[in-house]
Amino acid sequence: MNSHLLDGRYRILTVLNTEEVTQTYLVEDTSLPNSKFVLKQLRPPSKNPQTLKILRQLFASKATTLQQLGQEHNQIQKLVTYFEEKEEFYIVQEYIPGNPLTEEVLQGKPLREDQLISLLLEILEILVFVHVRGVIHRDIKPANIIRRQSDNKLVLVDFGVVKEVIITSIENSEYVPDEQSHGNPKYNSDIYALGIVAITAIMGLQANEISRLKNQKNRLTGEIIWHNKTTEVSRKLAKILNKMVRLNYRKRYQYATEVLEDLKQLINHEYDKKQDQKKLWLMLSGIAGCITLGVGTWFFQPPKPVSNAQKLYQQGISKYEAGKFQQAVEDFTQAIELDSQNALAYNRRGDAFYRLGDYQKAQADSSQAIVLNPQDANAYYDRGFSLYELGKYQQAIADYTQAIKLDSKNPFFYYGRGLTWIKLKDNKKAIGDFSKAIAVKPDYTEAYLQRGILRRRLKLRQAAIQDFDAVIGINPSDAKAYYQRGLTKVASKQKDAAIKDYTNAININPKYIEAYLNRGDIYSDQGEQLEATEDYNKILQINPKFIAAYIHRGLHRFSFGDYKGAIEDYNQALELNSKDAAAYNNRGNAYLEMGNKKAANEDYSQAIAINANYGLAYYNRGIVRARVGNKKGAIADFQKAAKLFQQTGEKDSYKDAQKEIAILQNSAPVKTTRAISGKREKN
Repeated sequence: MNSHLLDGRYRILTVLNTEEVTQTYLVEDTSLPNSKFVLKQLRPPSKNPQTLKILRQLFASKATTLQQLGQEHNQIQKLVTYFEEKEEFYIVQEYIPGNPLTEEVLQGKPLREDQLISLLLEILEILVFVHVRGVIHRDIKPANIIRRQSDNKLVLVDFGVVKEVIITSIENSEYVPDEQSHGNPKYNSDIYALGIVAITAIMGLQANEISRLKNQKNRLTGEIIWHNKTTEVSRKLAKILNKMVRLNYRKRYQYATEVLEDLKQLINHEYDKKQDQKKLWLMLSGIAGCITLGVGTWFFQPPKPVSNAQKLYQQGISKYEAGKFQQAVEDFTQAIELDSQNALAYNRRGDAFYRLGDYQKAQADSSQAIVLNPQDANAYYDRGFSLYELGKYQQAIADYTQAIKLDSKNPFFYYGRGLTWIKLKDNKKAIGDFSKAIAVKPDYTEAYLQRGILRRRLKLRQAAIQDFDAVIGINPSDAKAYYQRGLTKVASKQKDAAIKDYTNAININPKYIEAYLNRGDIYSDQGEQLEATEDYNKILQINPKFIAAYIHRGLHRFSFGDYKGAIEDYNQALELNSKDAAAYNNRGNAYLEMGNKKAANEDYSQAIAINANYGLAYYNRGIVRARVGNKKGAIADFQKAAKLFQQTGEKDSYKDAQKEIAILQNSAPVKTTRAISGKREKN
């Protein structure tokens, strides 16, 4: 294998690590003499072409993200390049001369508290950078933290974000929290892992002793019990470490900035104590004149205190993430009062206003953030959404476009612009933007979903189904994708397949009202009376005020001759909304079938009064007028209906109206007995 050059240039020097589907090598670039790099080989679990296509896109997306991180931060291992060869994926990374953290911890000797705090501060600063850019490391452990030989700094290596594209199983090591083991990693999953590293370091455990940590748990709470009399650690640091490794991620530190703040407060407290002790000693010794502070370690140097504005900003972030948007606004407002140049605070307050539905204030805050930092792509993106909600679509397009100019690799910017193009009825550009979002982020299910919905509306049904298939392939629990695929299959006259999709959507989300409604309609059309009734009844159990369910159940009852039951349903719909034209029209149909022409005529007229462009109501009133001998009025109604049907492209209905006109114009003024079968409308 050494004779073969990977990617035509990389020669393997030695094997560094071998796992089930990954191998890591030390390699040299033959075009760069005396060069060394780390090359990781990732073997896909399947050679299926469709699977490989999706994996290829995901791999490129994740590798690009990791490449950007390394370029922007000096303490993150640089990703040099990535490539595919013989259906296997490779990433080439910077080789960092130095020692892994395993040589500082896991040696059976505990670190001093000041050493541990120094280590935590340095790693947390890197994690803040990583998390702000939307990345979770996923594999924090001593072996993946290198003490760089050249400057003695810690470097974060071997991110799990690329590896997990290929590996479907989740590694269950001592450093991995429960939510990550279950395939649901959070930002604070990295905090948990770092907390375990810290606990093993302060306890002085050896590598073969770490597993005992997870066995030392409180039987009631499940929390790790590690602090004992032999462990030399202050009560305040122990409290911080305990919060880092909480079993429930909701009770854990949410952000690395929070851990940093608590550690800095701890250092400030220790510094103040040392200063008080120093002053007392000087007073007692009588040499309070000229002194030299020769403190021998960084531990006693006061760090820069966290400003009140920054504290308020972080509090606002926490409240925003917890859904407490009004409280978040209050915190961000106080932060802005203390620091009027804080662009981030304006930006995040704008986000909170947006969540509260105050789009004017959201727009104003985003604008101020842009004034303070014209290079902030996210501020343009946020203002774009506010403008979108305010109906200012052209201005929103301009903001999304500016955001894309500043950061062309952000998929959310393309997605937002795509939604706005739909409002402007530029479907081609909308599909183009959704496609760009997917190209940047191949697992962007919302972009697939919106593109699929748009393609279905444009009658590109096979392409739409491919989009919904892609969503389901990425996330088999996406109920919306099954529902939308069901709608598309109905349009393609695949009703049985549609029922399966609606059923899948309901199984995932038992309160998916629209899925019950559409499945009920298919059952009704197929004459499955009981099944349809059960679906409509289920909707009304979930939401007794869902008008469409009464309308559709009324249509269903009408279809098998239960006209009184249909009228009851339409009455219920009209109690909830007295301006529902469809309910009046359909109730008119039921009255007509029962022979009550007067009531039918009144209902059709009421439907027309509510909606002057309601072609079906004109058509049905024309039927009544023809039956009662009002030939002139009937012709006028059919002519109006025909004109409206022609405008809306309803060719069959247009032909029916024209046929009725011809019959009336070529016959004596006699009552027509034409039935109105099929002239019913669903909401």
